[in-house]
Amino acid sequence: MPTLQGRTRTAFLCFFISHIPITLLMDGQAFFPRDWYPRALQDLAHWYATKFKDELMIQPAEKWFSSMIALEVLFQLPFFFIAVYALLQKSPNDKNAIIRGDGLFRSLCMIYGSSTATTLIPIFGHMLSSETTTIEEKGVLLGFYLPYFIFPVWLVVIAVFEENVFGGTKDKKLS
Repeated sequence: MPTLQGRTRTAFLCFFISHIPITLLMDGQAFFPRDWYPRALQDLAHWYATKFKDELMIQPAEKWFSSMIALEVLFQLPFFFIAVYALLQKSPNDKNAIIRGDGLFRSLCMIYGSSTATTLIPIFGHMLSSETTTIEEKGVLLGFYLPYFIFPVWLVVIAVFEENVFGGTKDKKLS
């Protein structure tokens, strides 16, 4: 079973690092008041929503979608910072590591991944049932959103099947 090592670790590190500014600068516009954002970022979000026909990002955002973004901002965003820190550690398998791949961090990986994947289901349902977008436009939108489903599910699979998400020894002292 893969763990957060090698290329997988690098992929997750890139995912979490890139997700921080996306959450704060783009997605957050569906939760925070628009006037908190500079005009250039408002224009970028509007351009994206219009160009790619992402109805969910058109302002004002629907209440149910704003609640999903609230989850992202209030719960997922702090986890992104924890995950980046954990993935940047030189020796996460060391029993003295600040964040180890077992215990609390492993549990947080399962909670983050399952919660995030669950929030994407109604988003996919809304996107795919839209009568205002073509199948090609839906495919492009699905391409944008799918990584935000795949990475969390992948993380849950790793955390469920591995006692230590960073691999290494399964020494009972780490439990």
